[in-house]
Amino acid sequence: MEKQGKRSMVRLAMTALLGWQLLAWQLPAAAADKNVSIGFAGPLTGLSSASGTSMLNAVKMAVDEINGADMRIGGDRLVLKLQVQDDKSNPRIAEIAARYFARNDTAGVVGIFNSAVAISSSAIYQKAGIPHFAISGTRRFTQQGHDSAFRLAAYDEQRAAVLAAYVAQEMHKSRIAIVHDDSVFGRDYKEKFESAFTKLGGKIVSVNSVSATTYDFNDILKAIRVGKADAVFFGGLGSQSAMLAQNMYRLGIEAPLVTAASLVGPMYLQTAGPGAEGTVSIMPGAHQRKSKQLEAFEKNYQQRYNTAPGAYSAAAYDQVQVLAAAIVRAGSASPRKVTAALHAIKYNGLTGTISFDVHGDLRDVSFSTYQVKNSVWTMYKQYHVGLGN
Repeated sequence: MEKQGKRSMVRLAMTALLGWQLLAWQLPAAAADKNVSIGFAGPLTGLSSASGTSMLNAVKMAVDEINGADMRIGGDRLVLKLQVQDDKSNPRIAEIAARYFARNDTAGVVGIFNSAVAISSSAIYQKAGIPHFAISGTRRFTQQGHDSAFRLAAYDEQRAAVLAAYVAQEMHKSRIAIVHDDSVFGRDYKEKFESAFTKLGGKIVSVNSVSATTYDFNDILKAIRVGKADAVFFGGLGSQSAMLAQNMYRLGIEAPLVTAASLVGPMYLQTAGPGAEGTVSIMPGAHQRKSKQLEAFEKNYQQRYNTAPGAYSAAAYDQVQVLAAAIVRAGSASPRKVTAALHAIKYNGLTGTISFDVHGDLRDVSFSTYQVKNSVWTMYKQYHVGLGN
């Protein structure tokens, strides 16, 4: 009896084991994590560090949201792994960063900021097939024949035309003094603004070039004060713009400053002080008050970082979101497949509807003009430019 009982227990145990094996075979396998590396290459030190840092903050927010959203590739859960490189706004360092990402199986790179950096590094990304996103103002970035280059902003001709029209038609200014830095961005923007403003009947009373690293504008501003310009246009970076505004105020120049850089945010107001009053700037994206999505982003950013987002934070956030959407659409983290998916994608982001033309520029560009009134950035007009195919 005892032996029979033991045999029965063994049979029961074997039956149970077989049952569990059968059940395990019938149940779907637990989804694995699909780790996908993406890169951020932007200026985290140097003159553009404030812009780079605010963009990286937004990128981290987007990565965290995507990793918590249960997005799938072939049944596996998409998990983005962010790699960060500080290009210091230096084209040579940007090329080193691009080679680093090319060696490390990166599915895409976001955050590229300066025009010279974008142009110099693009060929490296193109050779590796890596889709790369820039805020670069110069149109040359997407005119190099690189199908992996994408821009989530208006390019300099569009922005310069809008600023020129705003100055001439909304502010009713006819005599402009131009100051620009010696970077690719500064030179290109100066040419485009000068052309657009003169076509509207305006007069350029002076043009001066400065180093992209200088804060000494005294001699130039003294000459501008004598020339009695209605407004001063500056084609340069945000940190220089704030110092220029300070110096204009100190020298008693009441002409408003019109800036090529997107300065909208508290940092410029704090740095420029009373000199910020009257400053005109442009900001990418459709910044309607009714956009609940954008309001939520700004609130979450403020809570997470204890500061307001920068001018390009929303665009950087959208870069990551559209890249993740393309990875899912492609069903692969292969850079070349992701690039192909990006050319076919249509995505509703914080900055508007994201869809690219054959060059990698947005089919529909949204941006807004702002001016400082009573120490507050005030939005005056929104613009939508359709690029077509």
